[in-house]
Amino acid sequence: MPSLSVTRPMLLAALLAACTADSGSTQSASDTASTTDAATTTGSTSTGATTGSTTTDATSTTPTDGSTDAGLTGTTSDTSTATSTTDAATGDSSTDASSTTDEDTTDEGTTGDGMLGPAAMDAMDALETAVAGVTYPSESDYPWVVVGFAGAAPVTEANVKQVIAAVYVPHEGEAALVDRAIEPRTLAQLIDPLTTPQDWWDDYNKMVAAQYTEIRAVLESKLVDIQVFRLGEQQGNVLQGAVDIYVLGATPDGDVVGMWTVSIET
Repeated sequence: MPSLSVTRPMLLAALLAACTADSGSTQSASDTASTTDAATTTGSTSTGATTGSTTTDATSTTPTDGSTDAGLTGTTSDTSTATSTTDAATGDSSTDASSTTDEDTTDEGTTGDGMLGPAAMDAMDALETAVAGVTYPSESDYPWVVVGFAGAAPVTEANVKQVIAAVYVPHEGEAALVDRAIEPRTLAQLIDPLTTPQDWWDDYNKMVAAQYTEIRAVLESKLVDIQVFRLGEQQGNVLQGAVDIYVLGATPDGDVVGMWTVSIET
């Protein structure tokens, strides 16, 4: 996969995995002090010229911190500049490095080796609004988490595990991602059962239908080549246990945006 996005997790933050790499920091400091006193006396008139003590404390700190959190990487540089203070009463001048400028130079987006494009960011924003408070009905309802992968298109059954690896949350007691079976589905197969009216529907089912109708509209208006991948442990012809559901689509510039959740099926 292109390496991992601002998981932008929504309500499933406790399930997200994060790893942090700290490249360390370097610091150097130099202190220079000089004092000059001069006095001149002529006849009965005394003239004193005093420069006092001049102290320069220049500290330059440049930390370099590269970290990876669900694919989010950044480089920060700190530049310290000196400010000068003069005491009118004593004539003492001092320079102290007290002004710091922080510059965040790189933001890689949610995932990937490059920054997510405007289309991906727009799709993620719209999708986060649509899935807010929405769960996927199963034996234990879980919320949806919005994800983005920079430059990852196209996603196929052959590479989906590599694409999602950086955001994947393993399930205790179940097979690792590499060993989980993949069951491809269409968006219609996932959403139609939740949005096609039935005679027995109550108000809750109608609410769920409205929610998923909106989610589908956002996906289809913002993304192309939308695919659904279910990953779980194969039991006969079906997947059982904690089944991961990934809904992924592409933007025109090659990023991948989507959402994932867990369906408990025993």
